[in-house]
Amino acid sequence: MLTVDAAFDRIGSALRERGYRVDQDESPRESPGDRNVVFISQDMHVRVRWHAKPRMLTLDVHSDDEWVEFARRNFGPAGLEETSVDSLVRAVRNEVAETSTDSDS
Repeated sequence: MLTVDAAFDRIGSALRERGYRVDQDESPRESPGDRNVVFISQDMHVRVRWHAKPRMLTLDVHSDDEWVEFARRNFGPAGLEETSVDSLVRAVRNEVAETSTDSDS
């Protein structure tokens, strides 16, 4: 099982390998267990969000002036399963890279 911070570190590492950098990292005051990190590259913006109450981790991409959900994983009370986080990392490595090159056309 992973902590939320460890999951963000894994996903963030995969995005940094693709040339992204952290633009914003925040924990909203109105929802102290939540966390939002926005990564940007020359071609695209990706947001990683943790929603504490439903225990959900999402990846969103910015497209046409709005955030669009790219991938989502729900987690039970035992913690964040490494295999689920790793599937998000694979999505980042494979599909986010393709989507960012697709946005140029």
